[in-house]
Amino acid sequence: MINFAYYKEQIYKLEYMEIINKHRLSFVETFSENEEGESFLVAKELVNNLFFEMAKLCTKYSNETFCDLPYTYRERQLDSVLLPALSKICNSMVFAELPAKRECNNRRFHVEKSSGRLDYWCMYKDYSFVLELKHSYDCFTTPKTRERTITERWIKMNEQLDSLKKEIKQYEEKTKGVIRIGLHIMTSYSDKTPNNQLYLEFLNSIPLTFERLQKDLSKRFSSLKPNLMICWKIPKKIVFNDSEQTFPGLWAIAKIYPVIKHHGAIV
Repeated sequence: MINFAYYKEQIYKLEYMEIINKHRLSFVETFSENEEGESFLVAKELVNNLFFEMAKLCTKYSNETFCDLPYTYRERQLDSVLLPALSKICNSMVFAELPAKRECNNRRFHVEKSSGRLDYWCMYKDYSFVLELKHSYDCFTTPKTRERTITERWIKMNEQLDSLKKEIKQYEEKTKGVIRIGLHIMTSYSDKTPNNQLYLEFLNSIPLTFERLQKDLSKRFSSLKPNLMICWKIPKKIVFNDSEQTFPGLWAIAKIYPVIKHHGAIV
């Protein structure tokens, strides 16, 4: 039997880790102690509210009629809950797949000058935001972070954000500045059918998963360390509604960049 007292002890022992209850759902959050300032706090609030609203919408996909959850698919299916959630909290000031010119001068990255699309643009609390999204799976029964499907996508997402700096400076909306956010949504899974032991094993793994991701995602470039991570402990009723695999947790791993003053910025 997994010891719940031990689980709670590990959660509270880690610095800057908080248990949050929202929409009758339970989340665990950790963020960088070194981040401060209005722009970071507003960006953090945006990510929090976005993830909480996404989780709330996901619960609607498990009902008496069917159980088919967006986070068990890929990035495109996540848009089913992400875009409505983002539109709600941003008062509809949202664009998806906005055309953009990419140009990267950072030697760490390898993005050639090109035309493309950024995943989302929005306005929130007097700031403009651009968001790049990635999605991956993490097997919570193993202590390893998948290099190709997690670490490589994390680096690629940050490459894409870096390539937008020149484009962002030309924005003309009257806001305080533009903030870039990389949002990596990660689904915890096991190929085994759901059972109580697996569910409790996931709960116990949460603190170590936070530590593992902080370490592994910044192993190649220390500057890419996530500065905000949230775990949604998916309700047992939803987890057990899937008869084939176990999906007990959903994660939001975010990289929030400093604000950029753009052409239309309010002085």
